[in-house]
Amino acid sequence: MNRPGPWLPFLLAACLAALLPGCAEPPAPATPGGRTELVLWHAYRGAERGALEDTIAAWQTTHPDVEVRALAVPYDAFVDKVSLAVPKGNGPDVFIFAHDRLGDWAQRGLLEPLGFLADEPLLDRFQRATLDPLVYGGELYGLPLAFKCLALYYDRALVSAPPATTDELVTAAKAARAKDPQNWGIAWELDSLYFHAPWLHGFGGEVYRDDRDTLAIDSPAAAASLEFVRGLRDREQVIPPEATSALVTTLFRGHHLGFVVSGPWFRGELEGVEGWSVAPLPVVSQTGLPARPFLGVEGMFLSRRSTQKALAFDLMSALTGDDAARRRFTAGGQLVANTAVYEDAAARGDAFSQAFRAQAARAVPLSNRPHMRRVWTPMKDALSAAIVHGEPAAPALQKAVTEIARAAE
Repeated sequence: MNRPGPWLPFLLAACLAALLPGCAEPPAPATPGGRTELVLWHAYRGAERGALEDTIAAWQTTHPDVEVRALAVPYDAFVDKVSLAVPKGNGPDVFIFAHDRLGDWAQRGLLEPLGFLADEPLLDRFQRATLDPLVYGGELYGLPLAFKCLALYYDRALVSAPPATTDELVTAAKAARAKDPQNWGIAWELDSLYFHAPWLHGFGGEVYRDDRDTLAIDSPAAAASLEFVRGLRDREQVIPPEATSALVTTLFRGHHLGFVVSGPWFRGELEGVEGWSVAPLPVVSQTGLPARPFLGVEGMFLSRRSTQKALAFDLMSALTGDDAARRRFTAGGQLVANTAVYEDAAARGDAFSQAFRAQAARAVPLSNRPHMRRVWTPMKDALSAAIVHGEPAAPALQKAVTEIARAAE
């Protein structure tokens, strides 16, 4: 069973406000038909949106006096809309988004903590790894729906089996190159911290040293991770010189690339392509540590300004339940957070989801602290300088730390 972390005490089964006299919620907004209205914002499209709407419809059959108004908000506008609308009381009751903005929203008082609402049996439905990213300042602020992380795609025409170590990875990548000069061994976005994270962690590095935003990206381990990747590019020559997203997709679709480090979204680029598989990333031979990508979680959050928190949480509980997760898994193609789904026969036979589930167990939650937003651009510059342009790794990382500190002043 997945036990909640030490950040949660034995939780109450109902909202404390509902137990205290005089703390009843105000009347909820009503539709013209007299039904109570709950507003839900999301950024889903296509099959994911359809699966979510199916689960909402199923909940409404048991709540005929409630109308859930689900609004699809463009992803690029989502953060600003939440940040502007919720404080004015014009936002949703419930919304779905990635966990990395959690710290900002929690600090601004936009989110309702769930400690008095979520009991232990409810939390036990989720993989433990998907709960921790939804905690900030010792409080649980969301319920997980799905997760994303990087893993290793490989072309079975060029690679006989997924590598267990980076030494095996290099050997297989060089063998793919040897088969045809048009082939390349491995590729990912070299100047992205998100894509570099597996090697940073695999060499024993990390982004932060503590909870006080003290950076660790200028450590010897971090420098070693950059030098490893630069060696793959320049010495081993298994990475394309210009590893753009478009080129990576074209090479892999054309069976001219042995490995790709990417996330579950890459499957959408491979429609009609056969002969590929996914596996967890290998162990770094130099350290004996697994390459560990960032783990991202899509959470469902309750607005602090909702006038119907108990009813809204009932909706959240249902939409993150096992039956709803099965619908999102089968119809929406999501890597859901619920453990029970992966015990079903359909999921046990799905190598794709099982590979990502195994990788998620060897991942590092992407920090949800507000300071993390300052890290991305300086680290992009450092990775580009050291890996693409061949500058010494340690000074490039030290420069990134200086730039991040200056931005925080």
